[in-house]
Amino acid sequence: MAFVSDLRVEDNASAAPATAQVISQRLGSALRARYEGDIHKRECQPGQADYDVKMASRALAAFTMFQLGGIDDKDAAESVCDSSHDGGIDGICVNHNDKTVVVVQSKFNQAGNGTWTRNDFLAFKDSCEKLQEERYELFDEILQNKSVDINRAINSFDYKFIFSMTHTGKKGASEIVLRDMQEWQEQLNAAAFTPADTPKEEWAFQVHLVSSEDLLHWLQAGSRNQVDLKSVEIERYGFIDTPHKAFYGIVSGDQIAEWWRSYSQRLFTKNIRNILGKTDVNEEIKKSALQNPNMFWFYNNGITLLVKEIVPHRRNAALGQERGVFDFNDVSIINGAQTVSSIGAIVDALGDNISTLKVSARFIALDNDNDDVIANSITKANNFQNRVLGRDFASQQPDQHRLSREMILEGYSYQLLRTDEDFTQSNSKVIDLDEALNALACATKNNSIIATLKSNRGRFFDNFEGSLYRAVFNPRVSGVRVINTVTHFRVIERLISDIMGNIDKASQSRKYLIATHGNRFFSSVVLGNVQGLERITEIMSPDERFIREQLLSIVERTEEYIEREYPNAYPARFFANPNKIQELYDNV
Repeated sequence: MAFVSDLRVEDNASAAPATAQVISQRLGSALRARYEGDIHKRECQPGQADYDVKMASRALAAFTMFQLGGIDDKDAAESVCDSSHDGGIDGICVNHNDKTVVVVQSKFNQAGNGTWTRNDFLAFKDSCEKLQEERYELFDEILQNKSVDINRAINSFDYKFIFSMTHTGKKGASEIVLRDMQEWQEQLNAAAFTPADTPKEEWAFQVHLVSSEDLLHWLQAGSRNQVDLKSVEIERYGFIDTPHKAFYGIVSGDQIAEWWRSYSQRLFTKNIRNILGKTDVNEEIKKSALQNPNMFWFYNNGITLLVKEIVPHRRNAALGQERGVFDFNDVSIINGAQTVSSIGAIVDALGDNISTLKVSARFIALDNDNDDVIANSITKANNFQNRVLGRDFASQQPDQHRLSREMILEGYSYQLLRTDEDFTQSNSKVIDLDEALNALACATKNNSIIATLKSNRGRFFDNFEGSLYRAVFNPRVSGVRVINTVTHFRVIERLISDIMGNIDKASQSRKYLIATHGNRFFSSVVLGNVQGLERITEIMSPDERFIREQLLSIVERTEEYIEREYPNAYPARFFANPNKIQELYDNV
């Protein structure tokens, strides 16, 4: 990656090499041939005098998205949005797998000796700022068609945004331009409250300046070629041959660790979730592998891999089906990414025990899958079937059953089990567990609890004896308190929805985002201002007029404070930060 923070003034000081023009022309030709078949041809028709230059510039944008966005060539080409109405953005891709957004401005410099000018940079910076304001109407139709995906990323706290300026000129930029770029990089991450010790690869916002040298390196490295797994040993294997050929059996942990060491995230090119970083699920997988390696097969769901070709070794016939050796070509793990990455992360800690880990594996061959139709359907089914969550085990906790019994006495039903039907919408006397969590957590008016509710609500159910869960659900919480807190919370939620409905999202996008992401904070303040809510032992009706006054006041004061103190802050990240929530409690 070509982070602007790594560039020096000296990088741009020397003259371009004598071969710069030849390299630039060859880069343009190679990338044009690779991508032009799938790039739109608006304002760029074959036969035009400037066709090759325009298409080369668009191909640069596609290649940048391929490299930085983790998408395939076809998606990269179709994500090019260069036109006379592009608003300064030549390409944009959203990868929900990697939770990454790549925004590109590209320039094909035929001479290969150019550099990025200050005007070029300021124009790109302005375009990126307008994009973050969700002013989609200023951009090309291809970008506008991605607005739902972009909006999802902007309104989340865990997506990375990579802003890339790509050209076929010299490395780096002049001192004044480079300083501006690096300052923008710092401002972006300060606004996102990115911790100072975060590795640059994990920065919430990254600014890249990609030169001819970087492009050439990417092409030579071939860092995203297909993954082939050779001599994979499968124990107790079986196979099926219709409707698709597949082998299944047990794979040892040392082989999986080697896959991870060799290929890392390239193993998951078709996995819709990819790896999730340091999650509680990953930590449990590691704990299981370290403490009970012999039981790992019983505890783990296994992995599923899609492959283009399966080549059994000749000696398999002599071994029977107790053990077989296979070559798998063009592999992608579509389910089990957490298992593979977790095993790879604890190789050293496991030592020789790594080979005692046994993992169920399925290798499914799809050799004639036009446009990945079958692969996509299998991937989706493997990742979206119902899975057991920590929240599901909460229904077995004694306190939850006690609350259910107490609420029945008040004429309310407590829905503990997850269901596809939302009974709370049709019957106000039904309260579900998730609604109770939201209301009771907000009522604590605790900055860490509110931040966790916004960023990772699943943590409340990770440990039923832990501080998070017990702060919300404990013997002191009565059924009456749940009912009163939830009924008040419902009124607050409805009024917040009304407030958002009266905000013009196009002209007041920042105000809309604050109202959207500040919902749990607002609820916590208003609930805290309701007299007797925590101690009353009878059912109380919400005073909607009082709640509306309190809510309008806190929303207005919060908006004023953030605009005054943090005018560039990203609301999604602001309201997931416990320190900022506490600051609001103290000052608003």
